[in-house]
Formats: sequence, C-alpha cells, structure tokens
Amino acid sequence: MDGTTILHERANRKIIQFADILLVNSDKDAAEFWRESLLDFGMTKVRIASGIVDALEVVRQSPPSGIVVALPILADAFTLMGALSQDETSDLREVPILLVANQPSRAALLTATHAGFDAVLTEPVSPRQIYRRVGSMIQRARLSARMRSMAS
Repeated sequence: MDGTTILHERANRKIIQFADILLVNSDKDAAEFWRESLLDFGMTKVRIASGIVDALEVVRQSPPSGIVVALPILADAFTLMGALSQDETSDLREVPILLVANQPSRAALLTATHAGFDAVLTEPVSPRQIYRRVGSMIQRARLSARMRSMAS
C-alpha cells in the first residue's frame, strides 16, 4: 500500500467513523455480517432495517448519515427510494443512498441512478466495498452541505 492510499484510508475512516449508517436488508444473516464488518472498519453506529416500513420508521425517528439498500426485489428498493425522496423534511432528502443490487440489468442500473440513488454496486460485494463507497458518499454529502451553507 503506498502513502497516498494510506492517507486516503485514514481520511475516509475519520469521515465515516462518526457516521450513522442504516442497512436495509431482508437477509438477516447478511445484514448482521455487513454490520459487524462495518463496525470492525471503525464505524461507530450501524443500524439494520429488514424492509421498507422498518426503514422508513428508523429514518424518520433519527435520520442516518447514509443508507445502504440491499433488497432482493429491486422494485422494493425503488419504492423505498421514492418514499425517501418524497419526504417532506429536507433531512431525509439529503441522506446519500447506496443500492446493492443482485445482478440487475444495465437498464435497471441506469434507472436506479435516475431514481436518485447516489451509487449502485452489484453483488457479489464485500463489506470493504460498501465501507469505501458509503464513505465517499458521506464525504460528498457533507462537502455539498458545507458549500450550500457558505453560499447562503
């Protein structure tokens, strides 16, 4: 690992170490594995929701820093994305969302991007890939919020 990679890893860890991540995954074992792995990477709070209704309850009670959606039925992921983007509070609309899709078609990936997902990964995916992608999404969201506050 070269010096640049090490610095990037340290910077990324600082950013997402204090992040609150919500994993939306109906596969309890996979969700728990990802949760434990993300905590091992240094995240301090990783919550799990098993489906759309559960996820909406969790985010409305306390909006997370980022959401990872890995539902077996892609239509469910789009339904959740729609509900989050239609939320009346700006808090939820600003939360970056990563879709982990089970080998979707190219058209589905494009649709996911147009639907508002901030990033899409296709399975198989490792917890490290999720960690890195979520970290960059949160970093972008925080930078964007800072830029907006400076502009106003």
